[in-house]
Amino acid sequence: MSDGELRKIFRKHLTGFDLLAVETGGTTSGVPDLNYAASPNIEGWIEMKKAEHWRCTIRPMQIGWCERRLRHNMRVFCAVRRAGTELWLFHASQMRYLASERIDTLPKLGHWTGGAAGWDWSAIKNILVS
Repeated sequence: MSDGELRKIFRKHLTGFDLLAVETGGTTSGVPDLNYAASPNIEGWIEMKKAEHWRCTIRPMQIGWCERRLRHNMRVFCAVRRAGTELWLFHASQMRYLASERIDTLPKLGHWTGGAAGWDWSAIKNILVS
């Protein structure tokens, strides 16, 4: 899977969040993979990627969608699963750079190792709602 099964993993670990997997291929391009809501009055989006080695594939439509939403102060993130056991979390303002740079060279919001069971889900939740 191109998202490294992150939708399934986030669904299991983001307790207390209302999660909606998004598939818009036939209607519009670039919309992130997961929409979330949390109390009080918090909503955001997460693009999910799998990185082979140190790079992930970001399409121009994804960059455009994220940049338009950021102009409206929306919460938008990119979660990258690397080597099966690592999670890298980026603010969507890095999407343009994620398209061409190694993930380990970019400013990140968090990096966790040890597989999904070892990722700090409390810290991830705090990032998504701040």
